[in-house]
Amino acid sequence: MKTLPIKQQGMTLIELMIAGIISIIIGLAVMQLMVGSNRASNRIDGMSQVQESARFTLTWLSKQVRHGGFNPDLFGEAIQPVADLCSDATLIPPAANADCNWESTDQAGDRLAIRRTFEDSTANTWDQTTCSGVDLAGAGVASGSVIVDVYWVALDTSGGTDDEYDDVLRCASYLENDAGSDTILGDGVQTIASGIESFQVLYTDPGASNTNASRYVSADLATLADVTAVRIAILTKAFSDAARVDGTRSYLVLDADPITRTDNIPRQILETTVFFPNR
Repeated sequence: MKTLPIKQQGMTLIELMIAGIISIIIGLAVMQLMVGSNRASNRIDGMSQVQESARFTLTWLSKQVRHGGFNPDLFGEAIQPVADLCSDATLIPPAANADCNWESTDQAGDRLAIRRTFEDSTANTWDQTTCSGVDLAGAGVASGSVIVDVYWVALDTSGGTDDEYDDVLRCASYLENDAGSDTILGDGVQTIASGIESFQVLYTDPGASNTNASRYVSADLATLADVTAVRIAILTKAFSDAARVDGTRSYLVLDADPITRTDNIPRQILETTVFFPNR
């Protein structure tokens, strides 16, 4: 009987080339999947960072700002909750008499000055300190004095631009003096949060004969003595460009001029309305 030859084992050159091509395609697909997953993770981390910073800042601000007009004396008269507008653009904390509101449509935005009455007999910790936690009685502040807490954004321009990473929200507390020489208290200017690019405030405008707010306007259009609430908006950003947000983006923070960015840094606008219960 004739025996058939056994087929030679192994792969031909063509089969090896096909297998190699398939391996390369699979490898490229896996790499693309890993790159996409890493990019998505960075974007989620960046947005989470922005949102966390925005929520913390607005939560802290809301608790502080709502004390506008506060007087611990139940039988005392509530004072004007916000300070008057600045008459001099050079008045910036820690300068004397810088405890005033400032209206601006630039990127950094407005300055908000909240007025409250200090009484050394109250048990509430917040009533006894500056916005940075310095004890008022220990600083020699007399009971019945008016304290003004000022909040604003300071932009970092160390790199020659106004879009650096160290843009911060700051606060300072002043002792209001009838003689017109208001001085800063405690340890001066305090940084509250980093990554805050813009801070804008609108005020209720009920008019002198009405306590119901019909609209929110800028400080220069409001009757500040009759303000019952403020609307606050901030623009926050992440601390790196790892999220790789592409394209040109514009942000409109209340009545400010549009802020346009072409970098890869994620940003978030967050707003809240704070009522003055003491009004």
